[in-house]
Amino acid sequence: MIITKAKKFAEKAHQGQLRKISGTPYFTHLENVALTLFNAGFSNNVVAAGYLHDIIEDTKVTKLQISNLFGNEVVELVLANSENKSLEWEERKNETIEKAKTASLEIKALIAADKLDNTSDLLKQHRLHGDEVWSYFNRGFDKQAWYYQNLLEAVYYGLDNSEVPSYFIDVKRNIEELFGGF
Repeated sequence: MIITKAKKFAEKAHQGQLRKISGTPYFTHLENVALTLFNAGFSNNVVAAGYLHDIIEDTKVTKLQISNLFGNEVVELVLANSENKSLEWEERKNETIEKAKTASLEIKALIAADKLDNTSDLLKQHRLHGDEVWSYFNRGFDKQAWYYQNLLEAVYYGLDNSEVPSYFIDVKRNIEELFGGF
């Protein structure tokens, strides 16, 4: 029930939003993140957070609304994946990296599922348009490489190999293909 409710709520809240490069409906990103978490066996609350992970950042929905509708665990997962947009890009990304290092497995999984879909879409667009894709970002290739490589290290940090969901390997592969080995 909570997953269906989160899906419908996110679809309505993000209505009309499009992916940066492809122009496809943004909701497909949310659905991919939630599906990755579902397929990896995470709880209903984590899957619901997959649908809602960008809602505070990218819509007018508040954390109080999320808490009232979906409970404290879901809002905490969403907040852990939300950036403070009042900070400069480098500060925001560094804060995300630092948060990810000490985060719970569920938060790391949500971050990794988000980055899996982002890097998969970015790879697809890079194959179609080449290095032109970097012009769609306020920070180009070098800064994106710094962010993704450091965030990947942060989501692996502190996890035993037996805890790492298999899709983390796909994220790593995508990042290596996009930005080179590290």
